[in-house]
Amino acid sequence: MKKSKRVALMLSGVVLMGAALGLVAYNLHEDSAAAASASSVLQQLNAERDKRMQATEPTDVPTGISGEIEEEPAISPDTPMPTIDINGTAYIGSVAIPALGIELPVAADWSYPQMRTSPCRYDGSVYQGDLVICAHNYSTHFRNIKDLQKGDAVIFVDAVGEKYLYHVELVETLKPTAISEMTSSAYDLSLFTCNYAGNARVTVRCEGEEEE
Repeated sequence: MKKSKRVALMLSGVVLMGAALGLVAYNLHEDSAAAASASSVLQQLNAERDKRMQATEPTDVPTGISGEIEEEPAISPDTPMPTIDINGTAYIGSVAIPALGIELPVAADWSYPQMRTSPCRYDGSVYQGDLVICAHNYSTHFRNIKDLQKGDAVIFVDAVGEKYLYHVELVETLKPTAISEMTSSAYDLSLFTCNYAGNARVTVRCEGEEEE
């Protein structure tokens, strides 16, 4: 009987180990697939964005009565963010975090299936100064945003090539149910992802900067 129990325990251990290895392999596959998908979309996004920028470059610089260069009118906060369609999905631009060595496309609307490819806009707009971007906890996406330090740079480039510079102000943890806290903050940009256990949201708050 004792021998039978030992064999049963060993078999159980083997099964559990196999399940754990299978989960690790699955997660690595998902991570790798997400990295490849995001890279492909980013290449297409950059190419299309470059085309738009070249098509809208002015041939003559407008000047005022005094001969000074006229400033472009400010964008209204209510203006919808422009998008670029890639494979049937609308993207509002890309986000780069130099300290983590990542640059990723950002989809206009969020969904769990879309986050397997790229981060998504969860809420807000760069024009309103309340953009919120979410992403899966992939190592090539937002897993490491928990390691960001105050002052680290975050760069968002919209679909027409306008660059928005931010710096990290705060890293905090919110409950998954804290939706209003996520979307109604006083920060210009928020990035978030679930922690590994899935019971909290690692959230990075950023303040905007003027481009030099």
